[in-house]
Amino acid sequence: MSSLPIKQAIATTLNQMRVGDSGVVVDVEDQGDAKNESLFNITRRLKELGFVKGESVKVLHKGYFGGEPLAVRIGQSTFALRNFEAALIGVTHTEKVGT
Repeated sequence: MSSLPIKQAIATTLNQMRVGDSGVVVDVEDQGDAKNESLFNITRRLKELGFVKGESVKVLHKGYFGGEPLAVRIGQSTFALRNFEAALIGVTHTEKVGT
């Protein structure tokens, strides 16, 4: 029997990941409708920055008070996101389950 840890894929949102967690972007949710132009612009901008399906992402740091902003690395770039922006980004990350 192998002593290597088993990894399991966990689907969540970027704001729920802990510092040091890595994952892969599943999707950026389009919150609201066409009438709410500000949310539409935010999701469009996140996609333009590189938060697209299949991109690797890592949480580097969270602010001390309220966990905001989040410093995240996507590809070779680092960005600071607010919690509500990170909540729009669906990710799958691996978690060690046991030995």
